[in-house]
Amino acid sequence: MDFLNRFSLGAKLVAGLGILEFLLFLIVPWHSVDLGPFGSFDVKPLEGDGDAVAWPAVIAFIVLIVVVAIVLVRTLSPQTKLPDLPIPWNQAIFYATIAVPVLLLLKLVLETDHLSFWAYILILIGGGMAYGGFLISKEPEQVATGPGAPPPPPPGGQSF
Repeated sequence: MDFLNRFSLGAKLVAGLGILEFLLFLIVPWHSVDLGPFGSFDVKPLEGDGDAVAWPAVIAFIVLIVVVAIVLVRTLSPQTKLPDLPIPWNQAIFYATIAVPVLLLLKLVLETDHLSFWAYILILIGGGMAYGGFLISKEPEQVATGPGAPPPPPPGGQSF
């Protein structure tokens, strides 16, 4: 049980819903056509068939993998120093989690014929991830500790 206590609520939402979203991306259909006695025809989110464009879902899938990996590394290995970004990592995670449902909404808008129930579920799960990213953005920024981490700033402020 101590394992789950390492995760903040935002990290639990991003990592948990992100892993669920990853699995659903690979399993469930985005478009589904019932052909009656002849079966059905399904197109998964990462597939493009005719007018069913796949590029927004492919970009969302890549962002999803990256953001879940970053949240897991930051939570399970806090001594790991991630590269410096022009913005804090908490904000970068928030923006990445917003990108996932926005890209899936774009996919939905580009082709609306024969949408399956799962298309809407994937967008809702992405919205849950975005809420988790919002919670992460409100947390104090993590500071790496350990042998490879930079020394903390002096107590009186910045030194020159």
